[in-house]
Amino acid sequence: MDSSRTALERFTHETPEGVIAGWRAPRPDAPRLLFCHATGFCASAYKQMLTAAAETFDVTAVDLRGHGRTTLPADPARLRSWTIYARDVADFLDAHEGRNWTLAGHSMGAVVCALSARGRTDIAALRLIEPVSMPPIVRYLAITPLWRRGAMRHPPASLAVKRRADWSDRAAMIETYSRKRLFSQFAPGAIADYLEDGVREKDGGVTLSCAPAWEAATFTAQANDFWGAVRRAPAPMAVLAARDGSSTVFPGAGGRFRRSGAAFERIEGVTHLAPMERPDLAAAFLRHDAQKGV
Repeated sequence: MDSSRTALERFTHETPEGVIAGWRAPRPDAPRLLFCHATGFCASAYKQMLTAAAETFDVTAVDLRGHGRTTLPADPARLRSWTIYARDVADFLDAHEGRNWTLAGHSMGAVVCALSARGRTDIAALRLIEPVSMPPIVRYLAITPLWRRGAMRHPPASLAVKRRADWSDRAAMIETYSRKRLFSQFAPGAIADYLEDGVREKDGGVTLSCAPAWEAATFTAQANDFWGAVRRAPAPMAVLAARDGSSTVFPGAGGRFRRSGAAFERIEGVTHLAPMERPDLAAAFLRHDAQKGV
């Protein structure tokens, strides 16, 4: 790692419901960036990308409700949309007034950023990596009584709810995860970064910080007005998607983003987990200088 880069450090933010935790790379005179992670992950999974982004930004990356070291209540039975995540982010921004923010996120976190930005006057830019940008009909189906039951039967929710939660230690998880296809393209050290806060100590071992039931409920909670938030974005928006490995950006999404005024590009050589596979490229995108096709 470049020794001249700003080092990441832990932070906590107290709220009436509990603690929001995460990582910071403080640069008081730099523009501020707030980053939100994907479902089931946490801020620590993005440490390589965040460290590179800190060359430009005063970086803050939060663990969203039910993830990482954040202690806000997370009841899967009550989760129907990502509004609660967006409200948490908006409250965090309200508590840190001052210079404008670049809001950035990956997958679910990208949608949360767009939702939380609506109506704000302190947003300088939105940078979305592989946002969950489903056809608009999904939002309307997701508010029907049968949606949750049906969605829980299919991936990714059906896989999430069956995830093994308890392990002897992080080393055993790293060994197993390294053999999984999902993590096969991760940059060296990225799995260990994820598990730094992606698990917590419990009964002589470790357990997932994001409970499988909460992760599954998040996957099914699709009653989100994402496209409305895109159309009403209070600042310039740019979207980065995988050309061949995207699991969240449907084929017609690029045109819809462009018609809403957002910049959109697809890139080669990455999957949906691009920030952990190519943290350098993801950081360049956050810094507004991504190169198409890198």
